[in-house]
Amino acid sequence: MFGLAFMSDETESSFEWLFKSFLDSMNGKQPETIFTDQCQAIMNAIETIFPHSHHRLCQWHINQNAPSHLGSLNGDSSFKRLWNKCMTHCESEEEFESTWSIMIDEYNLSGHKWLNGMYTLRYKWATAFSNHKFSAGLLAISSSEVTNSVLKRSSNSEISLYDFVVNYEKIQQSWREKEKAEDTRCHHKKAPTMLKNNPMLNSAPDVYTLTVYKLFELEFINSLNMRFIEMPLDFSAVSPDFKVKSHDENSKVRHVLFNKETTEVKCSCQKFESMGILCKHILMVFNFMNVNYIPKPFLRKRWMKNAKNRVLVDDFCKQESGSDQESEMVFVNQHMRWIYTLTMRCKSNGDARNKLTEIVEGAREQIDEFFEKLKLDDNGIQEENMVDEMVIQDAAKEKDKAYRLPNA
Repeated sequence: MFGLAFMSDETESSFEWLFKSFLDSMNGKQPETIFTDQCQAIMNAIETIFPHSHHRLCQWHINQNAPSHLGSLNGDSSFKRLWNKCMTHCESEEEFESTWSIMIDEYNLSGHKWLNGMYTLRYKWATAFSNHKFSAGLLAISSSEVTNSVLKRSSNSEISLYDFVVNYEKIQQSWREKEKAEDTRCHHKKAPTMLKNNPMLNSAPDVYTLTVYKLFELEFINSLNMRFIEMPLDFSAVSPDFKVKSHDENSKVRHVLFNKETTEVKCSCQKFESMGILCKHILMVFNFMNVNYIPKPFLRKRWMKNAKNRVLVDDFCKQESGSDQESEMVFVNQHMRWIYTLTMRCKSNGDARNKLTEIVEGAREQIDEFFEKLKLDDNGIQEENMVDEMVIQDAAKEKDKAYRLPNA
C-alpha cells in the first residue's frame, strides 16, 4: 500500500493530478506495468502521465463485463474455449491472430461491436502481447479489490472523512506489522528443500523469500517431468536451440535458447520476463548443461530477502531528478528506512548492536570532518573574494584620482 488519495470526481484531469502526485512521490520513476479497469478517463490520463509504462486492462473486469455483450454465446463451451485462449493461452501474436480469426469466422461475429472494440484494445488485455513485460504474474487487480473490500467492511456511506482516514491507518498499520513479521520469518528461517543434495535448490532459499522459493521449487520439481523433443543440431553454436515439452501429450513444445558463454537463456513461454521466476523449461536445460546455480541476471531484486536493503538512493538518482527539494525528500526517506532496517536486524544481538554503534559513530566522525573541511574551504574562498574585491576598489580609487581636477 503506497498511499491514499481523495478525489472529488473521476475525470481525466483528476486522474492526471493523481498520477502526477504518485510520480512526484517516486522521484519521477514510472511503474513498469499498471493495471486498471476499462475506464476511458484513466486510460487517457495514463497515456499522458505514464507514457513509458505498460498499461494492462484487468481480465477479471473484462470477464465480468463480457456476458452482457455476448448474449447466447455465453452458453457455448466451444466459443468460451476460444475466448479464454485469446485471453491467456496464446503465446505469440501470430497464435492470437489465428485463434481470433477462427472465433470470428466460426460464429459470424465480424460485425460484433463489443468484440471489435476489444480487438482494438488487444494489446492491453491479451497475454500474447504482454508476456514480455514484467507484471509479477498478475492478470487482474484482485489485490486492489481485496483492499476495497477491507475498507468497505470498516466504513459506511455516512462515515466522515476523518474517521475513514483513522480506520485506513489502522488497517495499514496491521498490514505493516504482518509484513515485518514475514520479513523476520524470511531472515531467520530457511525453507526446507525437497532435494537435499541439489546445489541449485540448496542455494535458492538463501536469496529468495519463503513464498517465492516455494514457487521456484515447484518449477524445479516440474522440470523433472520434462523431456527433450529435439536436441540442438549444432552444440558448438553460441546459442543452441533446445525443444522441450512435458510428458503430457497435450502440452506445448517450448524453445529454449541457451548462450553457453554468458549463460543467458530465453524460453518461448516467457515466464521469467512476465513473472521474474525461471520456468521449468529453462531449469531442465540448466540441469542438462550443468548450470548448478541461478545466474545473477535471473535473480529479480523484488523477490529476494534483502529487497528492502537494496532500495538505495542511487536507484532513484538514476532517474531524472526533479527539484532539489524532491531529491532531499527521497534521500531522507530512503536513508531513514535503511538505518531503521539495520537497527531492527541488530536489536536482538548484543555484538551486532555494538558493531552498528561503532559503524554509525565512525560515520558521524567522518561527516563532521567533511563539513569542517567544507567550512574551511568556504572561508578560504570568501577571503579570496574579499581580497579580490579590495583590489578592485583600490584600483577604482586610483583611477578616480587620476581624472580628478586639482582644487581651485
